[in-house]
Amino acid sequence: MWNLPVASPFATDIVTKVKGRFRALVAHPQPEALGELAELLGSVGLQVETARSTVEALNKLRGEPAHVIVSFQTSGSFDGVGLLEASILHAPEALRIALVSSPDEAVELDYRPAHEGTIIRLVARPSERSRLVGLVGEGVKLLNLVETQRELVRKLSLDQTKLQRRELLLDTVVKERTKELEESYEKLKAANRQALFGLAEAIEAKDPYTKGHCGRVAAYSLVLAKEAGYPADGLETLEFGAFLHDIGKIGIKDAVLLKPGPLDEAEWIHMREHPVKGFEIASKIEMLKPIIGAVRNHHERWDATGYPDKMVADAIPVAARIVAIADAYDAMATDRPYKKALSLEECESILRKTAGKMYDPDLIEVFVSRHLGELYREDYADIPYDDGHAAAGTE
Repeated sequence: MWNLPVASPFATDIVTKVKGRFRALVAHPQPEALGELAELLGSVGLQVETARSTVEALNKLRGEPAHVIVSFQTSGSFDGVGLLEASILHAPEALRIALVSSPDEAVELDYRPAHEGTIIRLVARPSERSRLVGLVGEGVKLLNLVETQRELVRKLSLDQTKLQRRELLLDTVVKERTKELEESYEKLKAANRQALFGLAEAIEAKDPYTKGHCGRVAAYSLVLAKEAGYPADGLETLEFGAFLHDIGKIGIKDAVLLKPGPLDEAEWIHMREHPVKGFEIASKIEMLKPIIGAVRNHHERWDATGYPDKMVADAIPVAARIVAIADAYDAMATDRPYKKALSLEECESILRKTAGKMYDPDLIEVFVSRHLGELYREDYADIPYDDGHAAAGTE
């Protein structure tokens, strides 16, 4: 399992902002556990309702939808996952979390019939339930950002209407309003960036062996893009794409993603679905649409042997070509449970051999000849999910 982030001044600030703003429903058959879970969710500023049965929980959702729904998964008459599946009818946008006691229970859930909506599984014994705070805290951040954006859009729309009705406003007033709108836009950009960091953290929480991988791939991608003359106005979008290149792994079964040994052919086929799953996620979120190419096509190969679209050479989006090289370098240059990290010289030698076959030869030349693998950006070290030394992979 992964270690969720500890409380920070930023997290405390979020609790203050969202206190009382969002509702949570917790379902558990045991009163003591129910009380503990309700207290944990209350600590992140949520209004908490509780239910000891799935019937009671659904009745409460019919009366008033919840923003966060947490249910314990157990056997017998208390089907927690069934409750979460049914809840989409009453709370379609809610964050749904299934609390299970062991990894075996989490894997078993992969074999339930397909359903709409996403259910996040948190494996935690009774003594580990405090991990729920970090997971729900990230969800609350995203909920708060969405609501803040909606309020900002309403405010900007109202302000624009007022401006249109005041054709005789003095020039100084117009300038002041313009400055306020620019400041609001910068705040919105910062909020979007924080939301994307949260999504990247969710990817790494799904696969603990890749902790820090997203931040390093983003760092290498930016260095390579700048050295290769990538347009300056596209660097921020490229950074987001690199951060979220593996977002589709959220949809990969735990039994495959967390398998300690080699994957068989069927498992590889499933693993290789993650670029398409990532594309499906990104295409439904407006602020992620500009990064779709990097998400969907970072496993394409220069000689058309990649996936999912068998693209060849220059047909592959430039952002995807850059991320592919950064992804491959980080996989080679970091430790994994079954291999040791390679040296810079070994990594560069392998990259040269793959130029023109797997990767863009011109970009490989820039990366290797300028030893960009040495230029890992230290400013990523302050990102909560990036500890700068964990293992990484390219699948």
